[in-house]
Formats: sequence, structure tokens, C-alpha cells
Amino acid sequence: MRKCIYVFDEYVSSQKNGIGSFLKEFHYCMEQLNVDVCVLTFNADVTEFAIQIGENSKMEQMLFPRFLSGSFVSNVEIIIKFFRLYIQDSSNNVFFINHSPCENLVEILKINYPLSKIVFTIHDLGWTSKCMGDVDKYKRIIERKDDVEEDVRYVLGFYAKEVRVYELVDRIVCLSRDTYNLLQTVYQVYPDKIHLIPNGFRKGEDGSQDIIDKERLKRELFIPTYEKIILYVGRPTLQKGMYALINAFHNVLKKNSDVRLVIIGSDNSNRIENLINISSSFASRVSFLGLINKEELEKWYLVADIGVIPSYYEQCPYVGIEMMKYGLPIVTSDGFGIRNMFQNGINALIAPIGNREDSEDFSYNLAKAIDKLLSSEELRNTLGRNAQEMFFNCYDTNQMRKGYEELLISMS
Repeated sequence: MRKCIYVFDEYVSSQKNGIGSFLKEFHYCMEQLNVDVCVLTFNADVTEFAIQIGENSKMEQMLFPRFLSGSFVSNVEIIIKFFRLYIQDSSNNVFFINHSPCENLVEILKINYPLSKIVFTIHDLGWTSKCMGDVDKYKRIIERKDDVEEDVRYVLGFYAKEVRVYELVDRIVCLSRDTYNLLQTVYQVYPDKIHLIPNGFRKGEDGSQDIIDKERLKRELFIPTYEKIILYVGRPTLQKGMYALINAFHNVLKKNSDVRLVIIGSDNSNRIENLINISSSFASRVSFLGLINKEELEKWYLVADIGVIPSYYEQCPYVGIEMMKYGLPIVTSDGFGIRNMFQNGINALIAPIGNREDSEDFSYNLAKAIDKLLSSEELRNTLGRNAQEMFFNCYDTNQMRKGYEELLISMS
């Protein structure tokens, strides 16, 4: 019998973050395999529960409206009642969960669907924001070597939830080598239970910059043709390295005034306002574009001279894959997870973070790397070509599909 894949999706958040991009490519991968797919969409734009069948009979959706209170993973008793009406337990079922913490959801699925398999994909880890991606600090906390303060209690509590999930599920998907290693060393997960499957992105049209008229495109965007564009895409937060980047860019301007920092992405808090205030003395050189559509984003990928990913931690960010696809020379950090995607001097320049308590060194290293790229067209071209080659070899969706095909076979 064909396998039935049930994929969890929280609609509101996945429209704005990397999980949404992941799900699009995941669905494409499943379409290439001999499986049926049902998307379990929570917080959908509906007023009551509904089931939709797509034009392709392989794909259907169960749409759940917003719950009166709490997130969908805190309403598992309600969810399971609907599941029992429409989903029959079977050894051919595979539930794919993409949200954490979710130990209660996993437990109730195991009880009600003992024949079915459960796969948990790690898109983030509970400790990363509190520890700013410092894995050594995290290990000290787990070993109880740090004082038990509020943040430490939070990390330990989240750790216990993660351990419970990893014990219950049948397989775990890691997007980065760092997380793969951490599961074995800190969480003591049996290696055969873990699958390392980096995110993938469809090739589409060739994104090579040498086949487009960048000057014409810049004029369309009202950017002077002589300006060099440094592009940041993502939520502009402290953890993403935005404050270190703003300070680094200020230093870059002191040597080269014909550069512009373009920031694409938004955040629900007042961080944008803070960043605008911080950059007020050089505001004419910084463009905050907020959230833009895919077509407009593509234009900026095509006109950008340098892409920058200054995150303190990531898993396998789609912005990194997209920048490689478009052949951008990239400046990135040596943060947890993100360092697995790039090699210094090969497909990026890596700026060491250094002391996470003080971003001055990190800002200096970012500025130094950006200056180096701005001063050498040859280096920009070399890193861009290598990045694009890395995309085709490692981050094309076909590689992702092979990983999930092997995963499904392992549970047959």
C-alpha cells in the first residue's frame, strides 16, 4: 500500500518564516514519491473545520480555524478527536511534525496511533536564543555547571521536553551537521534514529548575475548604478546579528560611501524602530524594505553585490540557499549550524563571532570581510561561482528528495 503522509503546518507563522519555505519544497519532494499527502493546517483562514481536496488527488488539506486560546499544540485533546474521525491508524501512516515544543502532541499521537510512524524535524532548538547559539554554554548548563537562574531554568525545562519528544518519535530529521552531532553527544539519541537532510530549493531559472542587465534593474529600483548593494534578508533581530551588522556597516561607510545596506524582512516587535534610531546618522545609506513579495525579492538578489548572513545560530536557512543559488558572494558568521553551510574563502567569507557578550569584535570582523569583498571584484566573482556550484551540488531539492526517500524506506 501507498504511504500516507500527514504534515503539520501552523499557517500564520509558516507564511513568514523558513518553515513555510521548507514545506513548499517538502511537498514538492513528496509529489515525486509514490505517496499520498494530507496537510494538517492549523490557524487556517477558515471559520470552521474543513477538508479540501486539491486538483491533484495526491494532496488534501484538513483546515483547522484558530483555537479560542493557546497554540494548536496546547489543544491536543481537541485535535485528536478530529483525527480519530478522519484518520485511520495504519503502519503506512507517517506524521511529520515541524513545531516545538510538542511533547503532548507526540504523546497523544503515540497513544491513539500506535501503528503509525512519527517524524520530528528540528527547525530550531530551545536553547539557542537564550545562549545566543553558544553550544559550549549550553553543554555547561545541561551538566548543571551554571547557576540556576531564570534563563537556565527555561533552558533545562525545554531540554526535558526535547528529550521526551526524541524518545517518543520514530525518526528525527536534522537540517545541520551541528545539530546531528548534538543529538548524539548531548541528547544521547541512537544514530540510526537520526537523518541528516539539509533543506533544498528548486533550481528554477538560472540565477547567474552575468546574464542580466544589472544596471537596468537598478534603475527600475531607483538605485544609482554606481552603488554597491549589501543585502540582508530575514528577521532583523539581535539573534540574527542585525545589531552587529548595522555597526559593521557604519564602519564600512567610513572607507566607502558608495554602498547601500538593504534590509528585507520584518519583526512584530519595535526592533525596526530601534534599528532606525541606531542608524540615524547614516540613514540615507540604509534601506528598510520590510516584507516584500517573491518577485520583488528576486530583483534584489539579482542586483546585490554582497549577501550577508550574520546569524548567531541557524539550522539550514533558506536565505543562505537562495543567495548561493543566485551566485552571490556571501559574508557570514561562524554561528552554530550556519557554519556547516559555508567554507571560508571557498563559498563565503566567514566573520568569527567571538565574545557573544560584546559584539564589537564581531562587528569588526564583519566590516573587515565586507571591505575585502568590496575591494576585489575577482574575489566576489570567485566566491559567487563557488556558492552557486555548492547550491547545485548540495542544496538542490533533488538532494532533499533523496534524503526523504531514504527516510521513508527506513521505516518500511
